[in-house]
Amino acid sequence: MKVSKKKLNVVLDIGKTNVKLIFLKHDKILKEYKTKQQSGSYKNSIKILKSDQIIIWLIKKLKKESKINTLENFVCTTHGCSLAFIDFDNKEIIACTDYEYSFNKYKEEFLKTKPAFSTSFTPLLEGGLNTGLQIFYLSKRFPNILKKTKYILSYPQYVAWKLSQTYSTEITYVGCHSYLWDFKKNQYSQLIKKLSLEKKFPPMKKAWDIIGHLKLNNKKINILNGVHDSNASYLYFLKSNLKSFTLVSTGTWYITLNQQTNIQRLKPNYDMLCGINVFGKSVPTMRFMGGREYELLCKKLKVSSANFKISKSILQNNLILPSYAPGGPFIIKRHNLKNILSLHRNERYSLICVYISFVLNFVLDEMHSRNTLILDGPITKNKDIMNIIASIRKNQKTFKNKKEIGTGLGASMLFNIKRTNKLSLSKIRSTNKYDLIETYKIWLSRIKKGNLLKPDM
Repeated sequence: MKVSKKKLNVVLDIGKTNVKLIFLKHDKILKEYKTKQQSGSYKNSIKILKSDQIIIWLIKKLKKESKINTLENFVCTTHGCSLAFIDFDNKEIIACTDYEYSFNKYKEEFLKTKPAFSTSFTPLLEGGLNTGLQIFYLSKRFPNILKKTKYILSYPQYVAWKLSQTYSTEITYVGCHSYLWDFKKNQYSQLIKKLSLEKKFPPMKKAWDIIGHLKLNNKKINILNGVHDSNASYLYFLKSNLKSFTLVSTGTWYITLNQQTNIQRLKPNYDMLCGINVFGKSVPTMRFMGGREYELLCKKLKVSSANFKISKSILQNNLILPSYAPGGPFIIKRHNLKNILSLHRNERYSLICVYISFVLNFVLDEMHSRNTLILDGPITKNKDIMNIIASIRKNQKTFKNKKEIGTGLGASMLFNIKRTNKLSLSKIRSTNKYDLIETYKIWLSRIKKGNLLKPDM
């Protein structure tokens, strides 16, 4: 009996560490392969990614799967701030840059060259988290790279080019805290002209555009342009019946996105910035390393599992103050936690939950979030943090996303950009158990008194 082939779509989801290749029918994941992203170096000097190894692995898996099923469409979504430099012989010079390398050697000179925040809405971030700074660094240290470069490709478009041999650019990546985009003029920034890069970026295409094809086993797979990962996740909620919402996408970073925030209110020193969604609309954003801080505090305070249980007096006398990780609106202080270590396990756990919730509440206030609030990612596994947020934001409807979306499923929306999602949300209710509005005010006053907010840039 001959087994009929399924018609599947394919998403390559490249995270900073983990890489997933998923095969879907409509919005249901039927099969998944995983690998790791590896690092190398350019001329034994700067750290780069071994992106070519992912391409080899990818094509091998696509060939295998195309013998079993019919692969119709392919799209790639990746983490931000990684670029490929391709020469005039269509060969990689660098593929791709690694944002965990420090590109700060020429930072002072770059500060005099970069566009103003009022046009780029990009703050100077740590390491290589500004692609404009990466390019500036390379122009100083390895000037021949830019001379030999035919095209600069964003990471998703590098993958799309390797499969289709078509060069392209996409707005969500170019507009991701890069200094490369002018939000007021809706065009490339002056940095492009200053570095003579006007012809170094391929034509701009929509994230969902089919830019070419890959032929496997005598069949063609449509290759879509691709998208930045945070925008892939955001797209899933954007293409729903919600008219206005704030999304808190959590993981190592807690990323808050609210299209209703006035971009003129963004403060670069608070790690506030503006991105662009796949439709070219600005998306005000604010970040802090909530996942990293939660893990670090649990380790330092020797907490694994516990219940939320703490008296008001113990809570207010032992409030954890920021900050224990880079990024976000607060300076890194790493306060002494010795006194808290002597408390009961439940009390230590409660203090950690209150701390993460208070930082997130500060972020939501700075983002002027008043619309529907959606919590997504690992935060939805912690009912205490969610309940604290709902309790101190009583005038705001708070929901958790019951379905684990991830960037892969979000990117799959590009296969049918006109489709609307029916979200699976669960309302988080406020309770008297978490009535911490007064305590939050005390926490905030201690932050201001201790000068823990980052100064103006």
